[in-house]
Amino acid sequence: LAVEYVISASPEWFAKSTPEQEKAFFQQSLQWLADKYGADRIVTASIHRDETTPHLSAFVVPLTQDKRLSAKEFIGSRDKMRADQTSYAACVANLGLERGIEGSMANHQRIQQHYAAVQQGMESSVTLRPSSVEPRVLEKATLLERVRGRGDLVEDAEMIAKRVTKDLNKGFAGTVAKASESVESERKAREARNTAKGLRERLETFEGSFRGLTKDQIASVLKMASELQQENAKAKEQSKTVTKGKGLTL
Repeated sequence: LAVEYVISASPEWFAKSTPEQEKAFFQQSLQWLADKYGADRIVTASIHRDETTPHLSAFVVPLTQDKRLSAKEFIGSRDKMRADQTSYAACVANLGLERGIEGSMANHQRIQQHYAAVQQGMESSVTLRPSSVEPRVLEKATLLERVRGRGDLVEDAEMIAKRVTKDLNKGFAGTVAKASESVESERKAREARNTAKGLRERLETFEGSFRGLTKDQIASVLKMASELQQENAKAKEQSKTVTKGKGLTL
């Protein structure tokens, strides 16, 4: 029935933006939604300042031109969502905002998980004493069993090995977590390098097309490209509908 949008920018931008820029940011964001869905499809839109970073919360009705409710038609694929991010970035580019890295391969990790792993690694300690490898009594023999010549039930070599291994694994858990965190950091750094390399190659491909253009002109070109992509996507969807209709008729 409705699609919720939460639109914001980085805390750093809001920290240095003027009241006029903030006002323009929210007005242009609202206009972007109106251009995408139609102004009459915006059920409600409100600015929230109850958190550190202000944001616009809006609900829009995903009603298609042929009067169908279809969120999928507006945001139903990665390509459509990626195109939205690009066209929106172009919409607010004049305010000094830039689009995030398209196709980023980085994965999100909760900050609590990150610091928990670090703290656990810092507190790790393992102490192995001679008594640790001595057989432990599992069950004491009763007086009657002792009279009959049966002693206490104690660990055998395999049991000792399992117990010591378990204790060592538990003791080194923090160190392992710390090492895993280091590996994760290296993986993220590698992903960032790969993302940057891919972006650099793409920029080199289109560098000639944008050479000599101003920032505003580049934003206009990107916006136009996004609109053409959306038109092509709509034409493709309409083509599929026509094809299905013919099939039913036959």
